[in-house]
Amino acid sequence: MTLRSLRTAMVQSFCLTAVGISLLPLSASGQTTSNTVKTSDVSIGNELAVTFYLPLNNAREAEEAAAELQNPSSRSYHQFLSVSQFVNRYAPSDAQIEKVERALKGMGFTIQYVYPNHLAIEAISPTTNAASVLGLNLKTFTVKGRTGTASTTPVTLPSSLQGLILGVGGINTVSHAHPMHLTPAVGHSVKPQAVPSALTGGSPGDYLPADFANFYNVNPIYARGISGRGTTIGIVTLNDFKPADAYLFWKLIGLKVSQSRITKVNVDGGVTASTNNLDGEGETDIDVEESGALAPNANVRVYIAPNITNANFINGFEAAASENIADTVSTSWGQPELDYFYDIATHTASETWMLQAFHAAFLEMALQGQTLFVATGDSGAFDTVRGCPVTGPPATEEDPLCNSPYAVDHPASDPLVTAAGGTTLPFSFSLSDGVVLTVKHEQAWGWDYISTQAAEQGHAADISVADVFSVGDGGGVSSYWPLPTYQFTPGITLTKPGQTFKENTGSGLVLQTVLPPFFLGRNMPDLSANADPESGYQFIEEDELTDFEGGTSFVAPQLNGVTALFVEGLGHRVGQLNPALYRLGESATTDIRGGDNWGYKADFGYDNAAGLGVLDANKLLNGLKH
Repeated sequence: MTLRSLRTAMVQSFCLTAVGISLLPLSASGQTTSNTVKTSDVSIGNELAVTFYLPLNNAREAEEAAAELQNPSSRSYHQFLSVSQFVNRYAPSDAQIEKVERALKGMGFTIQYVYPNHLAIEAISPTTNAASVLGLNLKTFTVKGRTGTASTTPVTLPSSLQGLILGVGGINTVSHAHPMHLTPAVGHSVKPQAVPSALTGGSPGDYLPADFANFYNVNPIYARGISGRGTTIGIVTLNDFKPADAYLFWKLIGLKVSQSRITKVNVDGGVTASTNNLDGEGETDIDVEESGALAPNANVRVYIAPNITNANFINGFEAAASENIADTVSTSWGQPELDYFYDIATHTASETWMLQAFHAAFLEMALQGQTLFVATGDSGAFDTVRGCPVTGPPATEEDPLCNSPYAVDHPASDPLVTAAGGTTLPFSFSLSDGVVLTVKHEQAWGWDYISTQAAEQGHAADISVADVFSVGDGGGVSSYWPLPTYQFTPGITLTKPGQTFKENTGSGLVLQTVLPPFFLGRNMPDLSANADPESGYQFIEEDELTDFEGGTSFVAPQLNGVTALFVEGLGHRVGQLNPALYRLGESATTDIRGGDNWGYKADFGYDNAAGLGVLDANKLLNGLKH
């Protein structure tokens, strides 16, 4: 298999273009194009399950309160809320919930579940009735190989619900989230093999959690007797896993753990044989194995939602927030932020209300002291390249599906999360074609070093720029979220001018979205660690060992596990990490001053390639104590 075909297989397996849009916005209009193929009308005998999302009553006050919780000079510092306190202060009241329920029942919906945080109500109705009362024109579409349902008309709501509903999710099933892990660009990985009697690390591609602990100064924390005891790690994911794989992994790396530490929480029915689209197999294994290994005495609570609609992903966070059991949470799924700016199935207007629905759940978690880590993605500074052949510099493909603007991934772009970026650790490999790849110092992760070194050694035809563009850690500037106050630091950048998103509608690239130029947006990543598969890790999936695995989906759960150590070490939750992280700066991180993610170079201080740098766990814990 050629390098090009290897890359194509990798893209198809881990990166379909995104969670996409689960519904048309309340003010949108819709139309189809030749790139969106209508296949049939929706069966009128089915039922439609949707989620109605409710806005916060006092959003501005909630944002201010969350900031005060991380201000060491405030009387509210680390005075985190319970779920009931959050609901009483900021969420819709019981009376508002009852009003919405009455209206929905009057519209022919059966209420299935009201989330305890009062931010979401799940309901079901016969499809014909739901389409009628919501003003939907439901059709079945096939978009980029995925078939699902979408509406060609916007949602309309009765006057009795005006102001009470943020948006309605669960209607569009065409697009979905992608996980953030991948295999190497070159032929180092081995075929899955029987698991040996014990796993050993210590070399690039075969690294284990113990190596992470060595690289990022976690061992002094273990030396104090801290292991995550009394804490709970949360994972929000969109695919199932076998707990036996995690227990086997921990056993083989020499950890003695409780055999009942894992709890599965099925969200929206969880993942079943009929709802498993096979995208992201192994992702949940990585999340659980990595986070649980770094905090071996922590409990692990896994929120598993099906990857059918965007609502499923949002509801994973609604569940984690409503339970308020997990002290620290991570996810390794996401989609390009700009996908919310238009509907990929029907090419309609903004879906940014969904960003607000995610944000409301994240805000609750911040107020409750739940730390949240999100992988930034593995498409460098050009997030839409994932699963979409691109044109334009520096890569070209025949018959491209889209172009490649500077773009970031969501939910990592949300200012309430810590965006987990990636690096490449030092290594040297001799390839079968004679190319020698060498990285001398830890650097920001971008696979342009592979094509550059191949060209320098006369092998540009074997490993070209087009073969590896734009694989690397996600980083850049949000086009939606403004720069948060904690990020007022040297090195932050604005959105690039002249950035547009174009999609092939069957007759060439057609303009779909114009991104705002020179926007002072939230910058990412925040914190980084090794993510390059070339210097990657081992993990176990389906009783089989895989090595040379990487992606920022290793980094997010690793930071998640380390934060469980912080919680035990501090004796209380950490909450939103970024304010303290930026306040501490180089006293808690190691700056990365080399490499790039195709669009941004790693340099002194903050940058959009490696953020503040890589974790120094012991220094960060000491900083959090003061």
